[in-house]
Amino acid sequence: TTDLYFYSVILGSVVLVCILCLFVDLVEGQTGENVTLTCKYDIKYYGALYVCWNRGDIPSRGCGNQLVSTDGYKVKEESRVSSRYQLTGRLDEGDVSLTILKLTEDDAGRYGCRVEIPGLFNDDKHHFDLTVRGKKQLVPSVFRHIFSLNIKTSDMKFDIFLQGSK
Repeated sequence: TTDLYFYSVILGSVVLVCILCLFVDLVEGQTGENVTLTCKYDIKYYGALYVCWNRGDIPSRGCGNQLVSTDGYKVKEESRVSSRYQLTGRLDEGDVSLTILKLTEDDAGRYGCRVEIPGLFNDDKHHFDLTVRGKKQLVPSVFRHIFSLNIKTSDMKFDIFLQGSK
């Protein structure tokens, strides 16, 4: 019975992790570029609502490690921790998507959007896991050196062409 209990706990944990994975959006961006994490709510039904974005998991109440928030009508500038975090969507249409400007590798990780809906346990929460890729190299890592030499004498001609790598 101990083995059965152990395996049922393991199976239950795996199922729970798989269910939780369904509620996390995976987003990929590239260093130096912008990325948008999409978060929207039905403003026609609920009216304008307080929304906050944070780094990491969304806490049970409020926004820990807050990046930026809105009162439903405009961005609360005092809440913005960096000008790189922008709410570029139409707030008046319930689009509170977060755009991160000029991604760095430090931006990788989990983000959360909390839409505070009145009532107990009604908040709408969205999690995003952001992966940031480095820039593709435009210059190859191996540089080629080419050397050519033409030698002419009165009765001979030499063409020497050397190519190597460094």
